[in-house]
Amino acid sequence: MLRVYKDSSHTPQVAFFKAFVSFVRFRFASYRKDKTGHFRHALDLLEHLSGDYPVRTFLRLKAANFAKQALNEDQYLPALLSKTNELKALPKNSLGRLYYELNEGKEDIFTTLSSHMYIEKYTDEYARFLRRNFSVHDMVHLVMGFDRTSFGEANVGVALSHGGASPHWKNLFLMPLVFSKIFEGKWKFFAMAWKIIFTETPKRCKAIDNWDLIHWETLLDKDIDEIRKQLNVPGAVLYSPKLFFIQEDLVNH
Repeated sequence: MLRVYKDSSHTPQVAFFKAFVSFVRFRFASYRKDKTGHFRHALDLLEHLSGDYPVRTFLRLKAANFAKQALNEDQYLPALLSKTNELKALPKNSLGRLYYELNEGKEDIFTTLSSHMYIEKYTDEYARFLRRNFSVHDMVHLVMGFDRTSFGEANVGVALSHGGASPHWKNLFLMPLVFSKIFEGKWKFFAMAWKIIFTETPKRCKAIDNWDLIHWETLLDKDIDEIRKQLNVPGAVLYSPKLFFIQEDLVNH
């Protein structure tokens, strides 16, 4: 196993109790609108739940024929996605242009969780892999057609799990939150939400081996419909953007 920590050769382990504590702190930080705490506890939660799952994907990516570009700080996905003027100039239905529009064309939006990582403890190469992993999350948004609402994020989480880029147990923390909010005055939508998250979304990405092992760096100028065809990702039938809003979504819109 490759070294991922600078001062240790051990690999991360799943820590459910620490994850629960981080989740509670994350929710409190969100309620108090504590942006710094929000990011810090979200990162802690992801790390405690992921265990060695990212490390195993990292090893597979290292063996891929495009690994050199995917892990090169000047050529990898986060670096390309930070070039907002170049993304804006791409064809209208291209992956890169849609990424620009997903983030509303505002450069400050591109500062995501990855910029708040505790990179000091990781090797440089593994830190780049984790940053790329955050960018892959947005690629899933676009390819699957999921919006930025809480329900859209829940579907991205499921797609990442079924697409091999994330452990399923992460959803133990996400799904109760989402479904409890859908219950609030939206009982008639519960059955549809259940079908979308646990049936339609997994079926749509069943052809994906691992989202992290797709050479996204070469796809930014490609038409989104061609990319979906290439990845064998069919369109959604039940899901549509902004199908469900929960309280946090309404505040942000």
